[in-house]
Amino acid sequence: MSLKRHLQKARKDKKAIGQFNFSTLDQLQAILSSSVSLNIPVIVGTSVKEATFFGMAEAATLVGYYQKKGAKIYLNLDHGRDIETVKKAIDVGYNMVHFDGSKMDFEANIKDTKRVVSYAHKKGILVEGEVGYVPGQSAMNKCDLPDVDVVAIEDVVCFVKNTNVDLIALPFGSVHGIYSQAPKIKFKFLKDVSRIKPFLVLHGGSGVKDDDIKKAIKLGITKINVNTELRMAWRDGLKQSLKSSEYAPYSLLNKSRSNVESRVKEKLLIFW
Repeated sequence: MSLKRHLQKARKDKKAIGQFNFSTLDQLQAILSSSVSLNIPVIVGTSVKEATFFGMAEAATLVGYYQKKGAKIYLNLDHGRDIETVKKAIDVGYNMVHFDGSKMDFEANIKDTKRVVSYAHKKGILVEGEVGYVPGQSAMNKCDLPDVDVVAIEDVVCFVKNTNVDLIALPFGSVHGIYSQAPKIKFKFLKDVSRIKPFLVLHGGSGVKDDDIKKAIKLGITKINVNTELRMAWRDGLKQSLKSSEYAPYSLLNKSRSNVESRVKEKLLIFW
């Protein structure tokens, strides 16, 4: 089944597909194992920095191999801000790309997103666009929760009409990273915007309360991005392993891998 079909089914059944980012092989294997064991589709994502570290073509080749084995796993370029980088991801075999023009002025965002959509759709690749800015960093943050400004519904409709994106990320109140306070999801805005055609994407899924996630899915969220929680789980596992006298990487990384797998399973059971 194609990624688009999985997204359609998720929206129809009031479920959401999780996107889990990775930059190491053990992270990718942990996400894959979680998906296979629960028989739930997943999207694996690489930011531009993650793709640079892991290898863009290598990521596409591995995910393609898993797909041929029957896994319900799909690869997305996360927060691509340069058109040529996004095109490269499409050309090497990514299943979807996220073009993030949220820091541009509105008209420039439409123009460049439209260019990406035109290129991607010719190759059967889905495109996620973004209107408005989702703040924060994919880390454990000690500062106050940043403010999140909602965009006008008319701007969302205009963007969708002029770009023909398949998915759209909007500032629903979530933020990238984890803060001392849980973010407050703007459910009224989510309900108002849920009538648009593209699949709705929630970025910054790590710090959001489980009940808020479930409510957001019922209101139309179809894809949820998680990164910070996986990074923390991976790091905590490695820190624990490094206390031992072990030297073999495959032994040192076992705890990191199992931590990530457990966290992904927890999220999948909430989303699906």
